[in-house]
Amino acid sequence: MKSIVYLSFLVSLIACQSKKEISQNKKQTDTVSTATIPNTDDTKEFLAFGFSNESGNKILAFEEGIKPDYFTQTIDYQNNITPIKFEGFQKGTESGVNLVSSNFKNCAGQVFLVSDNKKVQNDLTNVIFNDAFLKNHSLISVKTLSQPIKIDESNKNKISAERKRKIKEAWKIANLDGENVFIVIFEPKKDSILASLVIGDKSYIYRDYPAKFDVGSTWRVDDGGEFPNDAIKVLAIFRNKVGELEIITEWAGAEGANIEYAKANKNRFVTIKEASRYWGAL
Repeated sequence: MKSIVYLSFLVSLIACQSKKEISQNKKQTDTVSTATIPNTDDTKEFLAFGFSNESGNKILAFEEGIKPDYFTQTIDYQNNITPIKFEGFQKGTESGVNLVSSNFKNCAGQVFLVSDNKKVQNDLTNVIFNDAFLKNHSLISVKTLSQPIKIDESNKNKISAERKRKIKEAWKIANLDGENVFIVIFEPKKDSILASLVIGDKSYIYRDYPAKFDVGSTWRVDDGGEFPNDAIKVLAIFRNKVGELEIITEWAGAEGANIEYAKANKNRFVTIKEASRYWGAL
């Protein structure tokens, strides 16, 4: 009888001890799973837009919700890639409406320090990205012309024939790896107006900017119905892993700039991401 009681006691003791160990193990597992662990995903591509302070040694990324630890590099319109390092979040003030270099300290966003004592251009939007983006894209050399020049007759005639529309004015604004970057203004059709950014030589890829004519503001506020030959700035051009052309542009107007990241789909550019900077209250 004593043996049976002792055996029952021993079984109960072992069971309690097992439950205690399971409980301890579960608590340890929960602690690990709920702990804040830095996201080390280095396979996903990240790209965002910002602008620099007046000295060009800091960049403020104004997009909400970005994860600053991902961004490691910036590129300028002359194809210079420079490392950057996250410095901290800037809260901003009520005066932080104008997203321009002279108002940098009043704007809200993630602040990055430009490494290697280098400086970025402060009159254009800055593009920042992570290592994975650069691994999956090859950089294409873009040489922006100091002054746009009239388009040559061969390209002018081919573009006009392809679009079945007469060209009013057109300029070459950059060289691209043996090809060209053009701004083309087509002849109006009644009140239908069309301007295009065109990339190519033997074949072409178009980013169209259609509008309805207005003598004061056609494409942008207070543009006077004109599309200047320096309206579009090519910030960077890449080719992705499947050979598609990807382009980042800035289109400045009287009250701000539109920034667009687009990918070629056959003979058209399709928007992937876009943003805007306002400076109308200056």
